Amino acid sequence: MKFEKKEPSFGYALFVMIATFSVIMVPSLAWGSKINALFLAAWLVAILLCLPTGTTYKEMQDGVIKNCTKAIVPALIILCVGALVGTWTAAGTVPVIISFGVKVISPSAFLLTAFILCVVCALVTGTSWGTFGTAGLALAGIGVSLNVDPVMTAGAVCAGSFFGDTISPMSDSPNLGAAVSGVDLFKGIKHQAKVTVPAAIICGVMYWLVGLQYRGGKIDEKLIGDIVSTIEGNFHTGFLTLVPALIVIVLLVIKIPSIPALLTSGIVGGVVACLYQGHSLSDCIAYFWDGFTIETGVEFVDTLLNRGGITSMTGTAVMFFFAFGLFGILSAAGIIDAILAPVTKHMNSKLSLVVSTMLLSNVGTVVGASMNFAYAFAGSIMEPVYEKRGLEKVNLMRALGVGCTAMAVLVPWSLSSAVASSFLGVEPLQLIPYNFFLYVAPIYLIIWTIIGRDTRWVE
Repeated sequence: MKFEKKEPSFGYALFVMIATFSVIMVPSLAWGSKINALFLAAWLVAILLCLPTGTTYKEMQDGVIKNCTKAIVPALIILCVGALVGTWTAAGTVPVIISFGVKVISPSAFLLTAFILCVVCALVTGTSWGTFGTAGLALAGIGVSLNVDPVMTAGAVCAGSFFGDTISPMSDSPNLGAAVSGVDLFKGIKHQAKVTVPAAIICGVMYWLVGLQYRGGKIDEKLIGDIVSTIEGNFHTGFLTLVPALIVIVLLVIKIPSIPALLTSGIVGGVVACLYQGHSLSDCIAYFWDGFTIETGVEFVDTLLNRGGITSMTGTAVMFFFAFGLFGILSAAGIIDAILAPVTKHMNSKLSLVVSTMLLSNVGTVVGASMNFAYAFAGSIMEPVYEKRGLEKVNLMRALGVGCTAMAVLVPWSLSSAVASSFLGVEPLQLIPYNFFLYVAPIYLIIWTIIGRDTRWVE
């Protein structure tokens, strides 16, 4: 049957969006299914429902191909990040930074220290979820030993983890944000940091003030001692371990593109692992592909360090193509435009665009229960609006970072809430009260959008 080509109505477009994304949302919420595969399954529903608009399969396939080209670079970047994490861990870069972080924990400023430590871990490892299950898990136990309210500890851990995630080039969240915004990863992170770094500083002050009431508590020296002694017993911890990290910072400063910068740092990590840590060349190649593995005899430390590799990021990289392809189908049939028309016709100011992006990010989290889904959902909807209105797209990436990552735990059934609450021993709603980054980041972004000079129209 051949349908006559026509523009879909708002009502039909809304029906298509709800039906398509139900394929992703329902299994994710009901059974905890991975959204990576569900994005591909949703293609079939989208194709069938777009045919009545008169759009041919060839046109939808062309939309997939056109949209998936936007995912090539970020997918390659995320794979390079996986390789880098594997060799950095083998080189001792990640272990030394973690060891330093746990050494500075002080009973007089536990909440502030917990916040900073989680920032460092999320920044280095590129994962807020991994930080919950490693540093966050340790800090939850330490907090209990200090008689700190577990809800406060959970808030500090979440705030630090999500802040570190928003500015880590090794995290899939900024990479996905850069992809859907169509901007360079490091340029986008630099622009985002103008808001998230001051917001994090404000949060740090708040955690220091709130945490003063817990001065005088005793710290779990055994746990800290186990982490430090195990790392020092299995790695050389000299200055050379920091060379890979310094390399990527230098390359960033001199504006080397993302892929060669990450690859160079990853390969340098492999060289340090060979020459300084004593690993064989074949082992380093394996770390580059499959990630670093170690058996220290201390299960907690093994969980902390067994990570990285290209294969660890393939699921996220493939999801980029599935998500972009789905929106390519919907765009080719005019579904996205039909949804956008009544929603965006009043978005003319910088503030309305930024606030709308944050709100749609939260809608994406409500619908898909996932930060990655929220990035793909809100980013794909708002990118053409920013293009049409002429607002620089680094502002889109920044608003997505706040809406999708910083505000993720506002939705109790989101995967971020589920992971954090399970590791930190609190209920999902208890992650909200003391997660100061959740409040400060969007408020600061709104104020900065009004008074800041970097939220510019395209010349």
